Amino acid sequence: MNDLVDRILNTYQLMRPLDADRVSDSRQKITRYIESLASAGQSDAQQLAEYGLAYLKELHEGPDPRFTGC
Repeated sequence: MNDLVDRILNTYQLMRPLDADRVSDSRQKITRYIESLASAGQSDAQQLAEYGLAYLKELHEGPDPRFTGC
C-alpha cells in the first residue's frame, strides 16, 4: 500500500509540486481513499493509481469545470 501511495504522490508532484505540509496531508488523505477502495474490492494497482491521481487532482485543483453534473 505504501508503495502505491508513494507512486501516486510522486506522479502527481511531477505535474504540480506540493510543499511538505501538503504532501503530508495528501499522503494521509490518499491512503484513506485507497484503503476504502481496496476494502470495497478494488485490487488492480494500476486502476487504484489512476483513481488516486484523479482524487489528488480534484483535491488540489478543484472539480473539472467541463463536468458540471447536469
